Amino acid sequence: MDQDLAWWVAIVFDGWQERPGPRYQRLAATLVDSVEARVVAPGARLPPERLLAAGLGVSRGTMVACFEHLVGAGVLHRRQGAGTFVAGRPGWTRQPPDTTAVQLLTRRLAGQQETIDLSLPVPASTDHLPPIDRDAYWARLEGHGVDHAGLAQLRDQIARHLTVRQQLPTTAEQIIVTTGAQQALALVHRALGAVPLITVCPTYPGLSGAFSPRSSPILTVPSDGAGADPEAVRRALRKAQGGALYLTPTGHNPTGSVMPLGRRASIAEAAAAHNVTVIEDLALADLALEEACPPPISALSPTAIAVGSASKLLWGGLRIGWVRAPEAVRSAVLRYKAANDLGSSAPSQVLTAQLLAAIDDRWLDDLRAALSARRDHLQSLLAAALPAWRAVTPRAGLSLWVELPVASADVFAHVASRHGVVVAPGSTMCHDGHHQNGIRLSFAEPLPTLELAVERLASAWEMYTSDLAAAPSRI
Repeated sequence: MDQDLAWWVAIVFDGWQERPGPRYQRLAATLVDSVEARVVAPGARLPPERLLAAGLGVSRGTMVACFEHLVGAGVLHRRQGAGTFVAGRPGWTRQPPDTTAVQLLTRRLAGQQETIDLSLPVPASTDHLPPIDRDAYWARLEGHGVDHAGLAQLRDQIARHLTVRQQLPTTAEQIIVTTGAQQALALVHRALGAVPLITVCPTYPGLSGAFSPRSSPILTVPSDGAGADPEAVRRALRKAQGGALYLTPTGHNPTGSVMPLGRRASIAEAAAAHNVTVIEDLALADLALEEACPPPISALSPTAIAVGSASKLLWGGLRIGWVRAPEAVRSAVLRYKAANDLGSSAPSQVLTAQLLAAIDDRWLDDLRAALSARRDHLQSLLAAALPAWRAVTPRAGLSLWVELPVASADVFAHVASRHGVVVAPGSTMCHDGHHQNGIRLSFAEPLPTLELAVERLASAWEMYTSDLAAAPSRI
């Protein structure tokens, strides 16, 4: 047995015999674990099936079945006359012919997690990211790397993305790069001053952190399946003249609603009439799951301010956001940005610029299809395991808004966390007291992880309702 083969047997396939299931599945699961742990790098050439079978003490047929299993799952690939190679972790936007091995792996990995976090509606990993040239990434890190407005290459790519992908004509000069959308909102708040803020309820949970209710009173308006109620918005605008209106027309967080064009135009016109600045959150505008969406309100109003983020489309760890604003507001935002942190991380900016440049129609379509499948799967799991819950089908975004048959979901959220699932309770998104029975669940996790999460939620709900029924009544 040569040294290379010995390494595969002793390191890569270590412990395969202790696993459950048929031999070929045990071998397959062990190899995929090694790929996940990066013990085996993508592109590595495996020893021939005959030699590997002899080294592991199994039949050649068992080894062939293992290889075929992983080729079908996209973990391995064959090159005629060259051998079998590790393809790497299959991207979650691709659907291989046979996903059994990947499903088993992700289910097992999910089972090993002490906690499954469904409270953050962001991509669960980097598997879906479009391919980029890593060497070119390092070559683009130039100069001192500090630019208050953001690196020119990223501002160019954000402007192009907004223009081409989100129907919002934009120039690089209108953009200021921020450290996430949360900072973008906080900087806009400082630029506008202590003005009243109108928003729908429920709303983005980070809004009260960016706009402090102590300095900017928050007025709420109801919403329906098409977003903010225009009549309620008009009434609120009369009370908050000179203030601001925060909206997420595409992929409203947390309900996932999409506002139709007529309503967008009506609200833009009313806001202009009452001298109210529209702050439009575009962080989820790329993730329409049903059909193409109308242009943003910012395309209908020259005074509107748009904020966005790379966290929802690409990866939360990038910590890159942006502000698109008229010149007067942009100048104020830039001053506060410079005083706050000089500039956002240059490596993150360069990486985000490359990723935005690599996005094409096929990648975006695959991403949306994968998210739609995860949304539908989570809804079907909830309907089967927790029929008393009412889930609102999102038309865009990364999360599911679920209403529980209780007055407040806060206690259940604590019970769920003890069962290994973190959810975002409605109280974190509610300013009017009417939506505290809801929870927000991210469906960005792999399907097996969602399955395990629902099992845990069902167990938590059973315990919670049993305790509720046993509690003494109060008259």
